[in-house]
Amino acid sequence: MNARQVLFGVVLALASGVGGYFAYDAARTSNKDTTVSATAALPDFSLPDIGGLLRQSSEWEGKVRVVNFWATWCPPCRREIPLLIQLQSEYGGDLQIIGVAIDDMQAVRDYAATTGFNYPVLVGQQEAVELGNQVLQDWIGLPFTAFVNSEGKVLRVHVGELHRQQADKFLREIF
Repeated sequence: MNARQVLFGVVLALASGVGGYFAYDAARTSNKDTTVSATAALPDFSLPDIGGLLRQSSEWEGKVRVVNFWATWCPPCRREIPLLIQLQSEYGGDLQIIGVAIDDMQAVRDYAATTGFNYPVLVGQQEAVELGNQVLQDWIGLPFTAFVNSEGKVLRVHVGELHRQQADKFLREIF
């Protein structure tokens, strides 16, 4: 890793951390959600998973998807992961959670070793940031989560830490 990549990572971490805090605080205090038009399609993407296998978004076509953008250094991101694991277990084959870590591969692998993910975790830096911008234009912090129907339309994007009551509400809207 060269100095430019390290600097990019540090700047991204600082900006996302500050933005994430403000997004989390705003969501916590106002409980607002950002809603995306029902005509917005989840963009096609490919990113490596924590095993290094390149995964394509087309792999999950026809399923309801919850795409969660997060990072290992983001406390609200880490707090919502047990809920995502629980949702994947409860909904089984009817729902596919997909984690998109905007982070360093090794940091995500280390975190995953003790977390017990039961859903695919994809990892990227700039390419994951670009995907995030296609899902939620001008996002400023992590986490954020897209709820996608089986036709591939993004019905809602939740900004900030996701809680059980919110997830249940959003999933009822889709199923």
